[in-house]
Amino acid sequence: MHSQIDIETIFEGVYNKLVSPDFGKNLGGELPLFIQPVPAEKQFDVESQIMRLSTRLKKKGIESVSINLYDLCMDILREADVLDAILEGEADIEREDIISTLDSVLDIKTAILPEIKEVIDEAKPQYAFISGVGSVYPFVRSHGILNNIDELTDECNLILFFPGDYNNLQLKLFGIISDENYYRGHNLNEMN
Repeated sequence: MHSQIDIETIFEGVYNKLVSPDFGKNLGGELPLFIQPVPAEKQFDVESQIMRLSTRLKKKGIESVSINLYDLCMDILREADVLDAILEGEADIEREDIISTLDSVLDIKTAILPEIKEVIDEAKPQYAFISGVGSVYPFVRSHGILNNIDELTDECNLILFFPGDYNNLQLKLFGIISDENYYRGHNLNEMN
């Protein structure tokens, strides 16, 4: 449905919402967690759009930080001295062993969320943008992050750029792969 809308139009809408003094107010006690669906075929344009968005917000005195899940996961794998070993031995390592290693090293609660929290704590932004969801699937699932992100929303508004569809109940990665039901994020497309 939204794939006819170009990425610049989507980000212009996001910018206009985020600069509004009323944005994030009147959530009725709900988490300041927002999901911005983007057309799956435009997921690789999201990073440059986020950089442009951050620059525009900064000119208005609004601080933001961008967290790309793919880059974050690669850093975690490097720090754990796992990435090079996997890359060098990939042909000789059983697929299941690689998957179980990635699953354990990239644990959402013990590895990924603490890293996201550290970035947010250092930057103290008004907005934290999370991207790269499609690049880390299936090792990191968006609902796994969203279901465990409560403590991070104390410090700022979180905006997840999601390559696919979100109907306020279910996330559909790439418009195809249904994730667990998730209804706590506010769909930015439906906000004024």
